[in-house]
Amino acid sequence: MKRILVFSLAGLLCGCGVGPKYQRPQVQIPAPASSNSNSFGDLRWFEVFQDETLIGLIRTATSDNFDVLIAANRILQAGEEVRIARGQLLPQADVGFAPQRGINNLNVLIQGERARPATTYTLNFGASWEIDLWGKLRSQTQAARANFLAAKENRDVVVQFLVTTLAQSYIGLRELDNELEIAKGNLQTVQESLELTQIREAGGVSSLVEVKQADSLVQTAKRSIPVIEQQIVIQENSINFLLGRNPGKVPRGQTLQQQNLSPLLPEGLPSSLIERRPDIRFAEQQLIAANAQIGVAKAALFPTIGLTGSGGSISSALQDLFANGTEFWLVGGSLIQPIFAGGRLRANYRLSKLQKEQLVLQYAKACQQAFREVADALVSVEKTREARIHQEALTKTLADQQQLSWARYQGGVTAFLEVLDTQRQYFSAQQALSQAQRDELLAVIALYKALGGGWQQ
Repeated sequence: MKRILVFSLAGLLCGCGVGPKYQRPQVQIPAPASSNSNSFGDLRWFEVFQDETLIGLIRTATSDNFDVLIAANRILQAGEEVRIARGQLLPQADVGFAPQRGINNLNVLIQGERARPATTYTLNFGASWEIDLWGKLRSQTQAARANFLAAKENRDVVVQFLVTTLAQSYIGLRELDNELEIAKGNLQTVQESLELTQIREAGGVSSLVEVKQADSLVQTAKRSIPVIEQQIVIQENSINFLLGRNPGKVPRGQTLQQQNLSPLLPEGLPSSLIERRPDIRFAEQQLIAANAQIGVAKAALFPTIGLTGSGGSISSALQDLFANGTEFWLVGGSLIQPIFAGGRLRANYRLSKLQKEQLVLQYAKACQQAFREVADALVSVEKTREARIHQEALTKTLADQQQLSWARYQGGVTAFLEVLDTQRQYFSAQQALSQAQRDELLAVIALYKALGGGWQQ
């Protein structure tokens, strides 16, 4: 009955704690805020991207990318750290067996020169338990659990970055493919112009100057093709690195113009952004861990109370180790109060509070950064779309102008220099349109990431 009372009292004492209770910092949400729950950021990445080839690449990357694998390994490490911290809350027990042979001082004192070496066998069972009176061990467990959750959030941050970066790299690759097709088409056009001017020059209709002008345009078109091909190979290598592969060819799916990303844009900054973005949740878990460490540092200023017990058997013969009269037992307790540590314990307590203050600022900064990124992404989607629409109109106008100038040249109304100029302008406009289409898609993906999408499995 006494033992039951002792352990019951110890259990009641373990309910005390000196650490501060965690409260999420208040963050001011900028106006206007949208409460629309059907946000673009709530969609999973395989619901956003419609290109099956891109979806397959992302699936490969999320399983084979080295950063994802490293982040997953950190989760496993953090899980073991939680088990280590949790194990300190429980009593520790061990068993030992110690055979010994020798002469001790007591035998020499009693027997004198007749003392002979003796053999003893000891079997010992020991147990110890630190009573978590001030909540130090529970705070350590809470900090380890928060670090474990932070590791999971960090994995989501890595996955989100990987998914959106891979999607943007793939869109960039398809844009380079489109530019290569434009360059090859332009080369064919200017080569036909060169052949026509050579025929006209042979017939005495055109001059040799016009032939040289057409030939210079052909050489310029040829020069642009290897430059684009170089950029394509570099882009493929970048994508393969994200996939965890060696350099090589990357499969293609939909063309740049077939990529369909039509986001449901929020009306202002979404109020659920703090809950959705993994980087903000990661910052909060770090803050929770730091808050728990304050309790650990403060509890170190108070006494440490422990219970110990041991028992077993000791005998001079191994076969008599479990015989009657060989047993022994010992029960005790300890109370250790720090008196002087050179100011180390209080400095550690103050340091833990300052570290928490720093993480509070980092959490607020992460929230503010998220709102800024969403605001930037919203205006980028809107303005890149406007730019793409205007570029489409300009490209169509220059296409008509090129046909008109060529007809005027064939009719002898204008010089060949006008044809060359309109061809250069039209080629540049086609490239600019391709880049405008790419920029609009990249802006949509950046918005998706800013809204907290891309990490959902």
